[in-house]
Amino acid sequence: MKKREERIGFEIRRLDHMLARTLQARVKSAGIDEVTLMHGWIIRYLYENRDEDIFQKDIEQHFSIGRSTVTNIIQLMEKKGFVLRESVEHDARLKKVVLTEKGVQSHEMIENLIENLDMSLAEGITDEELSVFYSVVGKLTENLSKQDANMNVIRESADDAGNKEGSNREEEINDPDFIE
Repeated sequence: MKKREERIGFEIRRLDHMLARTLQARVKSAGIDEVTLMHGWIIRYLYENRDEDIFQKDIEQHFSIGRSTVTNIIQLMEKKGFVLRESVEHDARLKKVVLTEKGVQSHEMIENLIENLDMSLAEGITDEELSVFYSVVGKLTENLSKQDANMNVIRESADDAGNKEGSNREEEINDPDFIE
């Protein structure tokens, strides 16, 4: 295997940034610029799971983002009229997150934009190359999941030790800018 000058994480982040900019520009040109990229992903998730009760906890887990971040996002989406929080029949303390009609319409417009973007992204790429791409993405995801599981074990060990060092370690691990 030859030495790599490139960094996988950097290339993924750079591609993610380019994709986000392109999608945001297309959304804006379509006149639905009040939807942020994250709002669009959440709207899609809610749309695809509209036959189920979806709670904030489900959104946190699905997108691997923190509770306070999701709270802020949902509050803003509710203010903009994309979602509502409704009480659940069996437990009034629980609030499910549901799409409004405006949220459904936004999803359908955005989905059309994404479909067109996907087609343009795949230009000049063979089915075989796409298959390899998806295979590699799956392996990268699996590797990151293993690392995440290992970090949880470290966190639990630090919690069990109950010492100040373990507490500092947990803060470092939870810091998105922390690099071991």
